[in-house]
Amino acid sequence: MIGALAITAVLGAAVVPVVAYVIVPALVRSTLVEEAPESSAGASGPIPAETVRQGELVRINAVDYGSGVVRLVRIGTDLVLRFENVDIAGAPDVYVYLSDRADGQPGAFVELGKLKATNGSFNYAVPAGIDVTSVRSVVVWCRQFSVTVTYALLT
Repeated sequence: MIGALAITAVLGAAVVPVVAYVIVPALVRSTLVEEAPESSAGASGPIPAETVRQGELVRINAVDYGSGVVRLVRIGTDLVLRFENVDIAGAPDVYVYLSDRADGQPGAFVELGKLKATNGSFNYAVPAGIDVTSVRSVVVWCRQFSVTVTYALLT
């Protein structure tokens, strides 16, 4: 009887993280479609949006993946990170970082906030004073499991 309880406890301990990380997020999908930043009103008329850097989200493995484009867009003096037509794996406690690394790890990063949705097109305001030349990638990071869900190298 004690042996059966021990085996059940060990199996339960192995199954719970798999369910929490793989199965539940796969069922929890969300879509958000926000307008693209196009221009801003300036003193001498509209200021057009300019793509400064961009990249494609990558598939890391069967569980951690993303597809779609991310763009750093400048409108006057403001910067916006734009996710366009993305499909990102669901995971708990997911955040978006601007990283100084090119390997999909956060490294020295600037946090932009929680991932707004797993699918769609949406924007993040980039804090003033960020040196875009030091930003090498956008990392979508699962804090709960300390794992990269997807990332995009910015060129």
